[in-house]
Parts: sequence; C-alpha cells; structure tokens
Amino acid sequence: MHLKRILSAAVLLPAFLLLVQFGNAFHFFVLVALAILVGLYEFYGMAKAGGWHPFTTVGVVCGVALSCMAFFEAPAPWLITALTGVVIFLLSSLLVGGTDQKEAVSRAAITLLGLMYVAGLMSFPALLRSMELGRTYIFYLVFVTWAGDTGAFYVGSTMGKRLLCPSVSPRKTVEGSVGGLICSVLASGLAKFWFWEGLGVVEVVVMGLGLGVMGQVGDLCESMLKRSFGVKDTGALIPGHGGLLDRVDSLLFTGPVLYVVALAGWV
Repeated sequence: MHLKRILSAAVLLPAFLLLVQFGNAFHFFVLVALAILVGLYEFYGMAKAGGWHPFTTVGVVCGVALSCMAFFEAPAPWLITALTGVVIFLLSSLLVGGTDQKEAVSRAAITLLGLMYVAGLMSFPALLRSMELGRTYIFYLVFVTWAGDTGAFYVGSTMGKRLLCPSVSPRKTVEGSVGGLICSVLASGLAKFWFWEGLGVVEVVVMGLGLGVMGQVGDLCESMLKRSFGVKDTGALIPGHGGLLDRVDSLLFTGPVLYVVALAGWV
C-alpha cells in the first residue's frame, strides 16, 4: 500500500506541478472541470451503493456547467438563478414522472448534495488560480494541505494510540491529528522561504494551522460520507489512494478558506 501511494504520487504530482507552473489559468480550469466530472461520478456511485438514487447525468452536467459559470465570472444573480433552476428542474421532473414525494425529495437532495460538495467546493482552486498570485496560491494550497495529510497519515500509523473520532473513522488518531497540524505549519514556513517570501510570520502560523484544521475536517467529512454509504473508498482511480475524492477530500475544504483569505486581501 505504501509503495503504491509513493509511486502514484511520483507520477501524478510532477505532472500537476508542471501544469500549474507552465499552464495558464484556463488550462488549470480544464483540469479542475475534469476533476469535477470524475468526482461527481464517484460521489453518485457511492450514493447508489448506499441505496440512494441520484440523477447522475443531470448532476454531472449541472456541476460542470455551474463551475464554468463561476470560473468565467458570471454575476452572483446568474449563479443563484442557475442553481434555483436545477432545483426546480429536479423536483418538477420527479413529480411529473409520478414518483412519490419522499422518493422525489430524497433523489433531489442527494443530487444537490453532490453538486454542492463536489462541484461547489472543488471550483475554488480554479478561482484561486485565476488571481494575480494564482500560481503561488495553488502551490501553497497543495503543499500545506498535502503536507498535513502526509504527516497525519504517517504519524498516526506509527505513533497513534488515542482515537480521534471513532464513530466516523476508526483509524484516525489524536497523535496523527497533532502530527498533521505540525507538518502543515512547517510546510507553511518552508513555503515562505521557498516560493512565497511575502508571507509574514503571523500568516505562516495562522494559515498553516487554519488550513491544517480545515484539511482534517474535510478528511473526516469524507470518511463520514463513505461510512454512511457503506463503501471503503470513493473509487479505484489512483492506486494506493482510492478514488479522486479520496485524494482531494482535504483540498475541498482548504481551497475555499484560502480563496476567502486571498479575496479579502489578508495575504
């Protein structure tokens, strides 16, 4: 398992970094759009395994369309109108089809949950990349988030004793969580000396801790979803890691945080 994880990272990570460094914001958006498409298929596949009946095709099309609207800077009223249209379409089509009310609501709800969880949260890195310091933001986001993930995994697997949240994930430990936070802060500090000199000392610590905490929250939320759906992994796309969502679950929560911080001009 460890060898597969390392080999997968050795192949995929350099390709990702090269795209960020030499590609433009649109190239990165195309990558994100493809990730949203795959992520939605994984989410709806998990939901079906758990006994739900989402509208996979409708969800995937709407998810990619909404992410396109966000990237190309559609005004907020248009985004809200589009999302409202999706809700109306889902409920109307179910009622016209003669589906009972409980089934109609559950199918619409799980489809919308996939849209918000995958397409909504995964769109933020593309918005980050389109900013003036886009490359720096993406490098920092990935570096700090995955440093925290890696630290939590290895510290937890070697030193972990006290369970962090056994009802959600029986393998995550307090020791692993603390180790992940330390690695996130260390990675944040290293980023300052490596590629983001303008980052202040306070920002190094606060952002490192903030992204570290939110990354672990995202990981736990993913575990909760998998547990509720009765699946071990979201898919089998990446050897040693599982599905795409297994690899980016932390980024789903850290991306929006860094975007808000950057949009507010705090970094």
